[in-house]
Amino acid sequence: MARRFIALVLALILWQLCAQLSGSVLFPTPLACLEAAQLEIQDGILWSNAKASLMRIGVGYALACVVGVVLGALSGISGGWGAGVRDVLEVLRPIPPIAWVPISILWFGLGDSSAWFVVFLGAFFPIFIQVSHAFSNCPKEYLDVAQSYRASSWQTFWWVRLPAAATDIAQALRVGLGIAWTSVIAAELVGVRQGLGDRIQQLRYVSDYERMIVCMIVIGALGWLMIFAANQLERRLISWKS
Repeated sequence: MARRFIALVLALILWQLCAQLSGSVLFPTPLACLEAAQLEIQDGILWSNAKASLMRIGVGYALACVVGVVLGALSGISGGWGAGVRDVLEVLRPIPPIAWVPISILWFGLGDSSAWFVVFLGAFFPIFIQVSHAFSNCPKEYLDVAQSYRASSWQTFWWVRLPAAATDIAQALRVGLGIAWTSVIAAELVGVRQGLGDRIQQLRYVSDYERMIVCMIVIGALGWLMIFAANQLERRLISWKS
């Protein structure tokens, strides 16, 4: 903890020095950004935009988790056709979430639905692919033991396949969460109204660089908090794996 605090202080000092040396309004000082943050908080603008972004990622990510895990598990235990589905989705996975934004706006307009769609796609592909691989690569000796005890398909899934894939599922959900957060910000930057990304665009038009940096710091802080919470939850839920 002490090292992290020292690193943070050193980063702020370096930021202050660089801002003073540049002497440009394009590179505001930490103090100027702190004052801008106070104004954003007092006006309620920062909270309302952060809330909009968090609500969007909540809906899109939840859908991606449910659909990605269920379909990933089904494709992983189904053999041939599951591998075919994975191959098709592997072609779509490299498409950046931001590339789906124009299509999502055409289909759903500028409201929350288009943001949900982009977040869903951003999180779905890594979740589905990793979960599918996890279930398809269940150790054969585990399955042989289950078969020797004449376990049913459901018992094998619940007591063998699922525990064996638990770590990979948790990792997939964590990766999907990070991509979902960047996806919603990207969607807001290029067209979806309200949210932290849209707020940055509004501030860019009026050249308010201090508040822009404040929004960027909030985006990073919220993303870090989400990943931290996901890590803590993973450790608690699957601590038995160690």
